[in-house]
Amino acid sequence: MAFLFSACNNRPSNVLSENKMKKVLYDVYLAEAEINANYNAFSSDSVRKQELLNSVLKKYKITEAVLDTSLAWYSGRLDAYLKINESVGKRYAETAEKLRREAGMPAKTNHVTTADQMLLPVGKEHFFLKSSDLLNNAFSYKADTVLNRYGGTYDLQFNILGITDSLRPVVTLCVQCLDTVFVKRDTINRNGSYKTSLEVLQGKQAKKLYGSIYFPNVNPEMTVLVRDFIIIYSSRTRILNLPATQPPK
Repeated sequence: MAFLFSACNNRPSNVLSENKMKKVLYDVYLAEAEINANYNAFSSDSVRKQELLNSVLKKYKITEAVLDTSLAWYSGRLDAYLKINESVGKRYAETAEKLRREAGMPAKTNHVTTADQMLLPVGKEHFFLKSSDLLNNAFSYKADTVLNRYGGTYDLQFNILGITDSLRPVVTLCVQCLDTVFVKRDTINRNGSYKTSLEVLQGKQAKKLYGSIYFPNVNPEMTVLVRDFIIIYSSRTRILNLPATQPPK
């Protein structure tokens, strides 16, 4: 029995141990938090994003291929991944709370409370997606509230596990206004944190928000885990970094 147990849990040499995965993912989450906090600086600069990830890989002396292989291996063992993710999430939350206390800031709540932001309820925040439950290979969602807001930014974000080379879902985010529909479509290429943003012009009044996660290729054994699925509305549109121009002579 001990031999069988060991064989079933035999980890390939190119897959990180659970302890090292916790450390690596923690720093990856910190890097992603920095990118999200400095949207204007990173939004269109893929080189800076890659440099930030490379700094994490260099710290732990691993390659991006090893990290991707480890994520794929653990994605087939959800119990182990959830254990890792919960440990990383707990450490991240404790660090954030410690920094807030040191800075004299109030404790974080579960909802967005700033004057120019609000959390849009979209049903469940944590769920599994299986091929047998997907109508037309798609999971649909919508905001459970009437918007009636002019302009602004809509951020859709979640964590996903179960992505493979042959399973890359397409995410669609739509905001319907009185006379037009704003649409953002993107493909998820890796496991981990995902975020997409949709800008609505200031003069447009939003009425509905909806979208889907579409799986072009599914198989009977497909299981995808989605966690922390939320949409945040910001009343102010982000200022884009435009190239400098010469003043007229």
